[in-house]
Amino acid sequence: AKGDPKRFIRIHRQALESDHVSRHLHQWLDLIFGYKQRGREAVASLNTFVHVTYEGQVDLESITDPVERDSIIAQIQNFGQTPSRLERKPFPQRNVVVAFKE
Repeated sequence: AKGDPKRFIRIHRQALESDHVSRHLHQWLDLIFGYKQRGREAVASLNTFVHVTYEGQVDLESITDPVERDSIIAQIQNFGQTPSRLERKPFPQRNVVVAFKE
């Protein structure tokens, strides 16, 4: 974008609103929020993360050892948290309609 924030936004908006992204958005959703987030599908998709980053995998209140608790908190802060899984089956592909100019 050559240091121009408006150009940066315009270029990225064009990319994000492109037909290519629209046709493949469901694949990204499957990885981040869907059935490829955990389990066999995640392993097959090379989409696995540190276990403490998954929702509901750690009960910090039940950890009495302060060193272990601080260690787990540091891992979560370092790696982030995996978003909640919204779907357990593939997201549908978006229908892309291309306008024709006459």
